[in-house]
Amino acid sequence: MFWKFDWHTTCHVDKLLDKEAVPLAELMDEEDMSQECKAPNHKLLDLLSQQQCMEELGKLISQE
Repeated sequence: MFWKFDWHTTCHVDKLLDKEAVPLAELMDEEDMSQECKAPNHKLLDLLSQQQCMEELGKLISQE
């Protein structure tokens, strides 16, 4: 039967977010990062809205 199979795919960003401390640079290197920001990925948005991540994003933007 169709429902016996797990057709749900987990994106690589979600797998990274399950880690204890994922580096922001590693997240930013992911291909589907922009899609995950547009989707309602609450784990990702919570992480990116933290003060430390905001400061690091500012540094990345101003340096590169």
